Amino acid sequence: SETNLEKILEELLDNAFKFSSSGHSVHIIARFENMFHLYITDRGRGMTPLQIADIGAYIQFERKIYEQQGVGLGLIITRRLVEFAGGNFIIESEAGKGTTVHVSLPCA
Repeated sequence: SETNLEKILEELLDNAFKFSSSGHSVHIIARFENMFHLYITDRGRGMTPLQIADIGAYIQFERKIYEQQGVGLGLIITRRLVEFAGGNFIIESEAGKGTTVHVSLPCA
């Protein structure tokens, strides 16, 4: 739905800007190829494979090191909305270098 897509975008963009290094841009690519594909890339602190695997409700990584706003629901809400729509949610990240989130959703 339009509302769910807006929420997906809101959560992913909020995270990308929140965790990007100052002065670095966030890149957004959207395209249609049998499905709607959305890529959001930041050049922030990144995530380890273990952190990606541990994404869940109320999870905030390295909370004691970094001040973080929010309660840790953004990525899990996004993942569930994408899965509910029959799509795929993939995070590719390298600690210290940045993160790309790839969302693919079926077209109506």
